Amino acid sequence: MNNEKKLSTIFFAYQQFAAMIDLKKYDLTKNQHRMLYIIYALDNVSIKDILKLLNISKQAANVSLRDLISRNLITESKSPVDKRIKILNLTTEGQRLNEQINQEQIALLDEYFVAADNDWQKVMKKLADSYIHSLK
Repeated sequence: MNNEKKLSTIFFAYQQFAAMIDLKKYDLTKNQHRMLYIIYALDNVSIKDILKLLNISKQAANVSLRDLISRNLITESKSPVDKRIKILNLTTEGQRLNEQINQEQIALLDEYFVAADNDWQKVMKKLADSYIHSLK
């Protein structure tokens, strides 16, 4: 597989992976889901980190973060190192919701891996092909 094909396969595979879960049933937007996952996956995540990782504006992040805080899915606290920095953490409810979504994604990925005999390249190609096919 040439490099351009690898790039497009990864891009379209990710698009399919991100679309596999119906976030509406969790009452989440795509950005909110990504925020929950980043907070789960990384330690001491600041709002600035979220902005960089998601490549979104402070205004766009603020709306999503305020909603997640109001729904008791995340908390915001001051960094012990620098009081100007706000650190984000999942609440127990946020952890539960994130784990539920993760389990759903893992179950779907497991189906792809079983069908592809655990071959990553085949899984990526299948995800990419599924995404492209869904556009038609």
